[in-house]
Amino acid sequence: MLPMKTPSFSSLGIAATLIFALIAELYRFHGYLLLDLFVPIFVATWLAVKLLRKQKIHLPQTAFPATLFAGLGLASLLLNSAEMTTTGFLSSAFYGVRFVSFYALSVIVANQKPNEKRQTFWALALFTLLLALTGFIQLKIQPDFTAFEDLGWDPHQNRLLSTWFDPNFVGGLFAFIIPLFLGIALDKKSLRKFLFPLVGLVSIALVLTLSRSAYLAFLIALFVFGFFRSIKLLAAFGIGLILLVAVLPSVQDRFVSLYENARSFFTETYTIPDASARLRFASWDEAWELFKEKPLLGHGYNRYKFAALQLGTLDDLEIHSASGSDSSLLNILATTGILGFFPFISLYVLLAIQAFKNRKKGFSLGFLAGLCGLFVHSIFVNSLLFPLFMAPFWISAGLIEKASSIQK
Repeated sequence: MLPMKTPSFSSLGIAATLIFALIAELYRFHGYLLLDLFVPIFVATWLAVKLLRKQKIHLPQTAFPATLFAGLGLASLLLNSAEMTTTGFLSSAFYGVRFVSFYALSVIVANQKPNEKRQTFWALALFTLLLALTGFIQLKIQPDFTAFEDLGWDPHQNRLLSTWFDPNFVGGLFAFIIPLFLGIALDKKSLRKFLFPLVGLVSIALVLTLSRSAYLAFLIALFVFGFFRSIKLLAAFGIGLILLVAVLPSVQDRFVSLYENARSFFTETYTIPDASARLRFASWDEAWELFKEKPLLGHGYNRYKFAALQLGTLDDLEIHSASGSDSSLLNILATTGILGFFPFISLYVLLAIQAFKNRKKGFSLGFLAGLCGLFVHSIFVNSLLFPLFMAPFWISAGLIEKASSIQK
């Protein structure tokens, strides 16, 4: 047993962040998640303490593109401010603050001492376990979400939603984070008795989301992990997948519909896809039209719904899907243009390069695999900009970051 140490301020703040991410959609304050309100306060307090104590702050390699993207996001808002009300401008600007503060979680974790990083890792593990368990409870007591359709939620039936109320986001998170735990488990034999059961439990939760985008992300993550780790392991993943599809008819249906939708999309016919797929294709078309209108700096960071309203493709600003397209990449193109897109995508490219260089370490390989799956997931779902997803992602990113020391 390792001796227990008193958690530091950063460890407590990270744990609280994950608690608010777990509470998720169970409570909102004037339309904002508790997580949205807590993270900026936590980050500002951490920064103030560092500055008052004149302590060094280690900036990750991603700090420059993150700063550049934030600056261009603000520039895009100012450029489009003439078309906005004061309330609309402040609302959009807040989401810029959200992005900066959530990214700053990776800076905080990168500055943690080794013992604090271990506490952060186990906080991530506990958060993932609780998110899966609450999903099992939701599936048992509230499997039908059609009663909440009037409140703006999709009428999911017999799908694991957990406290996020969305199977695609929660499934995508599981697809990203499972390889992290798998990598550590394969490196540290002493932790396998804890992490292997966790991987198995969360994998079951992922399957029960019945999310095609999460399935695809998970397949890609497992392929990347197995390719670099072991061909035998990759073969074992493949056999397990075949058995899973063979015994679960609902999973078979989702894979068949995934294939049919892909075939329909690439043959340019929208007669085969189901309703959700048709809506996703329409969302992509909408985002592309917005991008073509202002390709350089876009319509303003997080001003998507106002631009869509002007375009005539949206008639209700209050629905949950109004604030962005069903693709993070298209969303960034539409709101910040080409100039904002390149520094934004550079963030994830730098993380992938760093993880690739350290792929012999289990956590880095797991992060690389999860990131590859997440990239594909973000094409179909706005996962890179979803706050409940951003919190655990940037916390994980901080665990692999090599930071440079900057005297403040």
